[in-house]
Amino acid sequence: MRIEKKLLAGIFGGCIGFVVGVVAGGYFGLIVGGTFLGGFDIYENIGLEGYELAAYIFAIIGALAGTFLGIMVALKHYKRTKK
Repeated sequence: MRIEKKLLAGIFGGCIGFVVGVVAGGYFGLIVGGTFLGGFDIYENIGLEGYELAAYIFAIIGALAGTFLGIMVALKHYKRTKK
């Protein structure tokens, strides 16, 4: 079975975007959480510090956004190089 190059480009772009999105989102979450949520005592209620919770949430958001952006960029690059 032959996989089309367009599909393969989208898969690779999505994988790269996923990894970059998780790392960037987690880092941004640590910055935001440490800055704005560091003073709250939410550890007693949910068992996580504020910066940990923000890092997890932003990592998930970053993974979703990075995946979609990676696919879009890869397909756009594929169309440009196809000509």
